[in-house]
Amino acid sequence: MNTFTKTLATITLSLSTIGMASAADSLFAADDSVTSKLCVVAAQGSKIQLHKSIKDSGLSKRYIAENVTCNDQNILAFVQDYAEDPDKMNNVLTNGKFNTNVEIIDLAVANTKK
Repeated sequence: MNTFTKTLATITLSLSTIGMASAADSLFAADDSVTSKLCVVAAQGSKIQLHKSIKDSGLSKRYIAENVTCNDQNILAFVQDYAEDPDKMNNVLTNGKFNTNVEIIDLAVANTKK
């Protein structure tokens, strides 16, 4: 085999291995319940699919955000752990009210400045 063929074979093998590794991380619903399907769709990261799944489920976004659990954790925490872009998906579920920024204000200092 010449160098070009060896290089091409190596690249092909490397790319196929990467594809298999990413496929191993895919999520699937353990049962056919509506909430399990919502968990998987939310973690997969498609806003359109999530909107469609919410509409098909008949549940409100607020109910889903407050009551649906995935793997014994709230759906927002589940999405935070498993989604590629969790802030985007959690903003869909909370109508833009999801915020991971924390601001700490020292009240003692704030009161002395008045």
